[in-house]
Amino acid sequence: KVKSGEIIGMASQPNYNPNKIINKPNEEYWNEILKNKLSPLTNRSVQGLYSPGSTFKMIVALAALKKGVINSNDLATCEGKIEFGDRIYHCWKTKGHGSMNVISGIKESCDVFFYKSVQKIDIDNLYSVFMQFGFGRKTNIDIPNEAFGLVPNKDYMFRRYGKYGWSRGALLNLAIGQGELLVTPIQVLNYINLISTKGESPNCHFVVVDNLPNNSKPELEAIIWQQVHDGMRSAIIDKKGTGKKSDPNIDGLSIHGKTDTAENPHGDNHAWFTGWVKYFDKKYSIVILLENAGSGGSIAAPIAKLVFKKIISNKLVASR
Repeated sequence: KVKSGEIIGMASQPNYNPNKIINKPNEEYWNEILKNKLSPLTNRSVQGLYSPGSTFKMIVALAALKKGVINSNDLATCEGKIEFGDRIYHCWKTKGHGSMNVISGIKESCDVFFYKSVQKIDIDNLYSVFMQFGFGRKTNIDIPNEAFGLVPNKDYMFRRYGKYGWSRGALLNLAIGQGELLVTPIQVLNYINLISTKGESPNCHFVVVDNLPNNSKPELEAIIWQQVHDGMRSAIIDKKGTGKKSDPNIDGLSIHGKTDTAENPHGDNHAWFTGWVKYFDKKYSIVILLENAGSGGSIAAPIAKLVFKKIISNKLVASR
């Protein structure tokens, strides 16, 4: 639940049957779990580390808008690629998106718009905004063994590659959530909650307590938040929006979302959908990550649609 931070559902697959371990020793089953290459003991929601891909385009937009290097009237032309240094960086839409602003850039997930925008930011400025949204550190969710993730800054890049072993071209990879970035799904959920509430969401948690740990509280002008909200809403309702397959078209329900097809150096692409649904005065956020599944818009978004339908049909909104 966005406003309270309460988690009402979490799943990580593959899983295992704890009763086979707790009730009595079962060495055969335990060894089967340990040898499983898919690592069922890993809670991917809090321990899985992934490239966030295009889910990070909103945070790059927020950083650029906050820094004042772009505004709502700025346009960038996408011809399907951009030349930077001695490399060509391609947009996912090879024919190009044409003229893009920040809202349409989010709506259509235009890589070139964000390639151009991020060039106006220093990597440490970008790092600062990433950290304000809770990346690169634990969210302090109330289950153990949460991973930190990774957000690079200049010091990290110097240590990893040497002073002359990297260039500003690394920023272009970060602009589309690739490169050295690593995040957990719970960090992405916290990030989306913060966007939804314009920086006011509490920590994500299972157990309701009086005193939650302090969450990040990014402070941005209302017009900046609104442009990102508008982009995420357009991604759902516009015919060119990448997340339109998540919308169950239920009266009284509105969705803001973002899809991603994240490149995976170890195999097929990962499919992401993240966003929130508002049903009258209630808001629920969601993060879906499907390992090696392909397109976020084609694979993850329809699953989000099923979840949204379930929330409404089970009357969870009305009962909580």
